[in-house]
Amino acid sequence: MSYAKRIGYLIKRDELTLEQFHEHWLGTHAELCKKLPGLRRYTTNLIDRESFPNAGWDGFSELWFDSVEDHDAAFASKEGQELLADAPNFAKSLYGVIVTETRHIWP
Repeated sequence: MSYAKRIGYLIKRDELTLEQFHEHWLGTHAELCKKLPGLRRYTTNLIDRESFPNAGWDGFSELWFDSVEDHDAAFASKEGQELLADAPNFAKSLYGVIVTETRHIWP
């Protein structure tokens, strides 16, 4: 099956500690994200900026939908608008893109 996958690259707000950033993203924001209609899979990926200082991002999320249309409808929904409105509470930058995933090894 083919999915529409959104990758969201995040940079934490300067005034937040890494712990505060993670707490909000993995708690409050993740709970809002899980309410998106049509969401099939959701993961968060934390980047250790001390080990990888040139990474440019503090983490990225992956959201799977059955189609681009389902993605668009989810983000246009009340839940999607609430999710996007929450991002400035912990992220200085959130940049989302739709990607094409090509699986080479998959269980």
